[in-house]
Amino acid sequence: MPYQATFRNDTSDWPYPIKYDDVTKVETDVLIVGGGLSGGMAGLAAARRGVKVAVADKAPIKRSGSGGAGIDHYNTCISNPKSPITPEEYMELPGSNTDLCHTDYIALKGSWDALMELERLGLKIRDENNEFAGAPTLDEETGLLKGYDYKNVVSFKLRDGHNIKTVIYNGLKNEENVSLFERVMITSLLTDSAEKGAKVVGATGFHLQTGEFYVFSAKTVILACAEVAGIWTYNTELTGNGYAPDPNCVGDGFAMAWKAGALARLSHEHKRARGNSPFGWPNYGIGTCDNTWFPCSIVDSDGKEVPWEDINGNPVPTVEARNIPVEGQPYICSSLDQLGGIQKPTLVLDLPERIRNGEYRLPFYADLAGMPEKERRSIWGLMIGNEGKTRYSVYDHYIRAGFNPDLDMLQVPVMAADAYGGIFKDWFHGETNIVKPWKEGKGRLITDWNNMTNVDGLFCGGLICAQLGASNACSSGLYVGNRAAEYALCSSGGEIDESQVAAERKRIYAPSLRLEDPDAYVGWKELWAGTTRVMQQDCGELKTVSTLRHGLMWLESIRKQELQQTYARNPHELARLLECESRITAAGMFLHACIARLEADERYPGEERTINIQKAGEDSVWSVVEKDYWLKAPYAPTYKENYERCRANEV
Repeated sequence: MPYQATFRNDTSDWPYPIKYDDVTKVETDVLIVGGGLSGGMAGLAAARRGVKVAVADKAPIKRSGSGGAGIDHYNTCISNPKSPITPEEYMELPGSNTDLCHTDYIALKGSWDALMELERLGLKIRDENNEFAGAPTLDEETGLLKGYDYKNVVSFKLRDGHNIKTVIYNGLKNEENVSLFERVMITSLLTDSAEKGAKVVGATGFHLQTGEFYVFSAKTVILACAEVAGIWTYNTELTGNGYAPDPNCVGDGFAMAWKAGALARLSHEHKRARGNSPFGWPNYGIGTCDNTWFPCSIVDSDGKEVPWEDINGNPVPTVEARNIPVEGQPYICSSLDQLGGIQKPTLVLDLPERIRNGEYRLPFYADLAGMPEKERRSIWGLMIGNEGKTRYSVYDHYIRAGFNPDLDMLQVPVMAADAYGGIFKDWFHGETNIVKPWKEGKGRLITDWNNMTNVDGLFCGGLICAQLGASNACSSGLYVGNRAAEYALCSSGGEIDESQVAAERKRIYAPSLRLEDPDAYVGWKELWAGTTRVMQQDCGELKTVSTLRHGLMWLESIRKQELQQTYARNPHELARLLECESRITAAGMFLHACIARLEADERYPGEERTINIQKAGEDSVWSVVEKDYWLKAPYAPTYKENYERCRANEV
């Protein structure tokens, strides 16, 4: 039956030719899934080792990924020559024994090299026009603009951060042995002889405009697909209103790796909202004093300034002092980096009580006009002007509407008093105590020192191995690109099983064949909304093995029934449905992980143990991981030695 462009009162025509029957086969050495910061840098590194590279992304790579619209901060670049602390020392800071592992060290170790590579590609990172001459944020010797800590050189404000993806994209375009596959959604990994856990030999995908099917054969695959978003909260029309992750990050990489037999570690903890609440505000578009807005002054409705305090609870009397570490601190950092001893100053932590007793009256305001002139321009022009979520939607729009930071203040959301307490002041996330925003869970694929998973030939970089932020993404991308290229140079590849390809093709296009089926009434939005209910009910604040298993049963019921009643009128809807299926798989992973945690707690009462999970048939198995396994046999006993071993063959 020919493709029908109209269905159920929809008279619009799809603007591209539909090619569901067409197949494009691509042979490459290294296939990179996801062309964001990590995937783009991985492509550059691998190509320079002389191997053929294919980079596939759902979106145009020039602006794809979580950093596609821009980056203001390049954080925790402690491998720079002027850093007060080394990556080796960082790994020993209080809290690092439970929060950090070898992939963190890898990202820290290469962060300066990655920044220098970005500069070589054309990213402007220095104060070339002397706009901040004499300002405390400027490092006079290097021309770099320091972020958060004005005494030490640790984090940087990117002068041209909104162009970070453009320069990476141009770099990829200039490499002769790199092929870019834009608007191509990778849907599955292919394994040798179609066996789960066997060597990865390629992947399948389809084009989001034409629907054309793709089969990639590759000696190795790098997953750079970022995080899992949207499995607890259904949110489409409000994605611009306080939505933290890239809406394209739906867990495709986790789902593919899980089905291929990769080990994963996941947790779901409601410690801090990620902004999926419908009560959120445009990111960084309201009065605040943290993150991109640090260290903005806050005043109450009477114009009284709210005081600051340091890590020891001592008053911080001036704006300049907010960016200076106290004695004994190695440096101060961003909100994303909270290991012991490096927390930056914040508004007084007893502010909720001061609000309740009437000392400070709501609403509060961000007092840009009351800041020193160059600090004001640093926040509003430099930071808000380069942060991806704000350059156009906040900075340009507010100025066109008449906002003048030299004269105007920006209101802080009115919330319950307790919402103004705590260390974090990212108030654009909204008031978390009114309606639970269901913080997205954290997850990572488990890798060795080469950033390769337990599945032979399957590597990962960036947020899928828990490397959050631009510096970590870029650094881990360069590293894994080199490791994957070295693997490909020594690999003979494997055999693609055509039955595995055929089964995946059948799965992909099934919803497009149901257009005239009266029982196919489920669209992608309905499917997404329904699956989030499972997680809200069965993987919420209170978890029990019985509720978690009920959630697995519920998801399986959706997979067998509602998922088989879906329809897709065009490749766009087809992609959104496949994303929903990835969310179902990722949601199941979190349920399995929570069950494993509860069972481990029962088996080992009072002991904190690291738990990995792996797909086994239709269920999962979990295993206890030895503490610091990455520093024990067969690995070397130190971070530096392992890192240098892996980089021994780099040129």
